[in-house]
Amino acid sequence: MRAIIVDDEPLARQIIKEYLEDFPEIKVIAECQNGRQAIKAINQEEPDLVFLDIRMPGIDGFAVLEHLRSMPRIIFSTAHNDFALKAFEVNAVDYLLKPYDRQRFSKAVQRVLQQHQPSTKELDRILSLLQQTREAAAFPSRIFVRLGKKIVTIQTSDILFIEADGDYTQLHAANVSYLCNLSLNELEERLNPSRFVRVHRSFIVAQDAVEHLASDGEGGFVAKLKNGARVRVSRTYAGRIKPLIW
Repeated sequence: MRAIIVDDEPLARQIIKEYLEDFPEIKVIAECQNGRQAIKAINQEEPDLVFLDIRMPGIDGFAVLEHLRSMPRIIFSTAHNDFALKAFEVNAVDYLLKPYDRQRFSKAVQRVLQQHQPSTKELDRILSLLQQTREAAAFPSRIFVRLGKKIVTIQTSDILFIEADGDYTQLHAANVSYLCNLSLNELEERLNPSRFVRVHRSFIVAQDAVEHLASDGEGGFVAKLKNGARVRVSRTYAGRIKPLIW
C-alpha cells in the first residue's frame, strides 16, 4: 500500500514514519508540508492512503480534498478536538487527535486498512460532510478591537486585509482601520483559512477582497483590493495564493 504524509510540522511527519515501521505493507512515497504540495502529489501519485493534517496555513486539509481527482483512504490528524472529529468518526473516516501514541495510531491504521476503496458516492458524501463541518467550525464571526478610546466589534466578513503593526495588527475594512492587540501569527491561527490567506510576513488578505493580481517581476505579486489598496504578495508566500488562480 502506497502512502503520502501531509503535515506542516516536520516532527509530526517523522512520528508517522516511525509508527509506520509496524506496518511493512505500507510504503511512504512522498511527504508534503502544505496543501499545495499535497494536491499535486496526490493527484500525480494516486496513493492508496494519505495521512492528512486538517489545520495547515494557507490551503487546509478540507480544501485539499476538494481538489483531488480521486479519493484515497484518508487518516485525518488535528490538534483541535472540535465537532469535525465526531462527524468523521460517525461517518467512518478515521482521525488522530494530536498528541497521539503508537497504540492509537495503530488502531487508526488497522481501521482504514479494513475499509474498501471509497466510491464516487462516498467521495461526494465526505466532501459534503467536510463542507458542513468547515462551516460549523469555531472561527470567529467578529473580533473586539480598539477604535480610539472605545472597544468595538468588527465583523470578520468586513475585513479586507490585515497588516502587522509591531506586536499588534491593523484590521483594514472598506473605509476604516482598527487596532487589534493580537499579532499577525495569532490572527492567522484564529481566522477561517478558507477566507483569509497569509501573503507576506506583514500581511493577511481576504481572498474575496482581491480584485486582481499583478506580477512584481521577482516571483511575487502585487494584489489590488476592492478598496483600492495594494498589498505585496512576497515570493515566499506566493505559493499560497497560486492555487487560488484558475
